[in-house]
Amino acid sequence: MSREAITSWLLDQGGQVTGLRELTQALCAQWRQAGFAVDRVNLGVFALHPEMAGYAVVWEPELDEAIEIAVRREDMDTPMYLNSPIHWLVERGGSFVADLRRPTERARFAVFEEFSERGFEAYFGERIDYGDGGVAVLSVCSRRADRFDEAQIEGLRAVFPALKLFIHLVETRRLAETVLETYLGPDTSKRVLSGQILRGQGESIEAALWLCDLRGFTQLTSSLSSAELIQVMNDYFDTMAEAVWSHGGEILKFMGDAMLVVFRIDDQRSAQDACWQAVAAGTTALDDLKRLSSQREAQGLAPLSAGIAVHLGEVVYGNIGASRRLDFTVMGHAVNVVARLQTLTAKLDRPLLLSAAVAELVGGDLEPMGAFPIKGVREPLVVYTATPSESG
Repeated sequence: MSREAITSWLLDQGGQVTGLRELTQALCAQWRQAGFAVDRVNLGVFALHPEMAGYAVVWEPELDEAIEIAVRREDMDTPMYLNSPIHWLVERGGSFVADLRRPTERARFAVFEEFSERGFEAYFGERIDYGDGGVAVLSVCSRRADRFDEAQIEGLRAVFPALKLFIHLVETRRLAETVLETYLGPDTSKRVLSGQILRGQGESIEAALWLCDLRGFTQLTSSLSSAELIQVMNDYFDTMAEAVWSHGGEILKFMGDAMLVVFRIDDQRSAQDACWQAVAAGTTALDDLKRLSSQREAQGLAPLSAGIAVHLGEVVYGNIGASRRLDFTVMGHAVNVVARLQTLTAKLDRPLLLSAAVAELVGGDLEPMGAFPIKGVREPLVVYTATPSESG
C-alpha cells in the first residue's frame, strides 16, 4: 500500500472512527501493511480541559489494542515530562530523528535509554499543529534503524495533512463534550448533544431534589478579597459536589452560594433509593464540610457551615429562557418547596432538613421538627431532621 493509498484511506474511512485511539490503531496497521518499520507509536494531544492537560494514545504490536492515557496538569511539572522529547518538541516545534544505537543520541533524553534497552534503534518525533492553536505530538520508534530512513519518515509525514483534519474533528467534539459536561452535568450535556435544544422542550420527571446553601456568605464577601472568596467557594462546592456525585446525584446549577441537585427516579432508581441517596449525600457533605471547617480554623480562617434540604416531587426538566440564551433546568412546585425548606435550616438551626415525603420513604431515626407555613404552599410543611449522630 502506497503513502497515497494510506492518505486516501484516512480521508475516506477515518471519519467512521470514533476517536483517536481507534484511529491510531488502524493507522499503525496501515503503515505496517505498507512496509513501514513502525514498532511503537505515541500520539499525544494537548486538550482544553478544566483538570486534564491532555492525553496520549500509545500503540505497540504486542498490545491487543492501543491504550489511551490521561495526562494530568501536575504531570507537566514532573522531571519525566520536562526532560522528555515530547516537551522538547512542544516548546521548540519542528521534528528530529535519533539513532538510538549511538550513545551520544541516547544521552539526549532519559527515555531514549529505556527505548534502547527495549530493542528500539530509531526514534522520530514531530509536533503537529492543527486547528486554531491545537498542538499534538507524534513519536515513532523502530527496531530497524537500517529500514527507518528518510523515505519512510517522509511517508509518515504524507498523512499529516489528513491527520490534522481528523485530530481537529475529534478534539472539537471532545471539547464540546467536556465543556457541556463541565457546565451542564453528564445527563444534561448528553441531552443537549443529542439535539434536545429547542426552547420549551422538556419532560416531567420524579426526583429527589437537593439544595444546599452556604451560611454567612454575605459576611464572607465583605471580609475576603476576590481571589480568597473564589478559593473558599471552590473548596466549599468541591466538598458538596463530591458527596453528591458519590451518591449518584446530578448537579443542575450553582446559584451564588447555593447548589441545586436532582436524584432522578427512573427504571434504575426507585423513589426510596433516590431519597436514601439524597439524604446520604447530605450527611456525607456535612461531615466533609465539618472536616474542611476544622482545617480552616486550625489555619486561623473562618469556619464554614451550610444548610441542606431534601424534598421529593415532580418537576419539569427542560429548556427555558430567551430565544438566544437558554437554560436546561427544573421547574415546578417541588422546586419552590425545597427552596423554602432550605431557608428553614437556618431558622431551626438544623443543617439537614427533610420534607415529610422524603422522611416517609427514608424512615429510621428522624426527629420531627413540626409543621411550618410556607409561602405559596397551601398546607403547612411538615419537616424532619436527621439526628445529630446521623448528620454529624
